[in-house]
Amino acid sequence: MGMVYKRALWYNGENKRREARVMEKNLYMLLEGMYPSLHRVEKKIAGYVLAHAEAVAGMSVQQLARELGVAESSIVRFSKSVGCTGFAAFKLMLVKYAPSATRTIFEELTPGDDAATVTKKVFSRNIDTLERALGLLDFDRIGQAVDWMDAAERILFFGLGASASIAEDFYIRLMRIGMNAQAVTDAHLSQIAAGMLDSRAVAVGITHTGRTLEVVHALATAREQGARTIAITGIPKTPVERTADLCLELYSPEQLFISPRVAQVSLIDSLYVGLALRRKASALSYVGRMDTSLEDFRLK
Repeated sequence: MGMVYKRALWYNGENKRREARVMEKNLYMLLEGMYPSLHRVEKKIAGYVLAHAEAVAGMSVQQLARELGVAESSIVRFSKSVGCTGFAAFKLMLVKYAPSATRTIFEELTPGDDAATVTKKVFSRNIDTLERALGLLDFDRIGQAVDWMDAAERILFFGLGASASIAEDFYIRLMRIGMNAQAVTDAHLSQIAAGMLDSRAVAVGITHTGRTLEVVHALATAREQGARTIAITGIPKTPVERTADLCLELYSPEQLFISPRVAQVSLIDSLYVGLALRRKASALSYVGRMDTSLEDFRLK
């Protein structure tokens, strides 16, 4: 009986700790980020919550189920899927992060806006994206990614389309501090390179949607060869997460003409600086040598 009681205490304590971690994150951002990868019933619940948050906060699970025409169990499961212990905790998060308390700076641009107005609005959106992304990042996972890359003998970055430039940027940064890294941005070469990895390597797949076939396949192949796999994506619960040992998710809402790149670059900067700090002396030495080697290519 004593053991059962201890297990119950541990279970309750673990639930409270998990909920406390969730309460630190903005529920509205979580729902926006998760929405594209949700199933039909989940999308129905999430969409209604985002559109009628104040009303939902005052509803019982039975009332919301009747309003949406779904099972009460679906709402409870949905609440747990975002890290809450139940619908009551879910409603507490709605109240805590009510939209009125969230700084909103999204404004529609018009053809008559001058350059200053357009630039300020774009910068504002990027600043807002960074603030929201920072609030949802899992810093333990970032630390784990730095540990794995620091210990690896070889690091391969996979990215296609818009993500190709991010993969190449990451590779160049690590090359600057003397790390054995490579970016592969061709679909066929990605599969070949992934098949040549082993347990001493780390493969990093970059895909904003989490659904880029070639990147998902490359990570799966790398994993089969024993390499550790890391995914950087903008949407949770996507196929790339299933092929990655570690998934770094970035808040990146869909915005016409506005790229999620600002958040992606900030994340790879964070990983790069974390790695450079681990090997500070050698990193500074490599950067100095690089500057010296490029000196003849700079105009006086």
